[in-house]
Amino acid sequence: MPLKYSYLTCPMCDVEVPMGGDEKIGEQIFCPYCQTPLALRKKKTDELYLEEDY
Repeated sequence: MPLKYSYLTCPMCDVEVPMGGDEKIGEQIFCPYCQTPLALRKKKTDELYLEEDY
């Protein structure tokens, strides 16, 4: 399922994290600015967001 957004916001530093479009829900992504490990999540409304993944 391709992502609807080209950027999602890092919850730690509020930087926009670029998305390539082939990421899957639950996949670990690293913020390019603060290097925090993040997980791609989806709300019940199908809205995608990033969450800390420690």
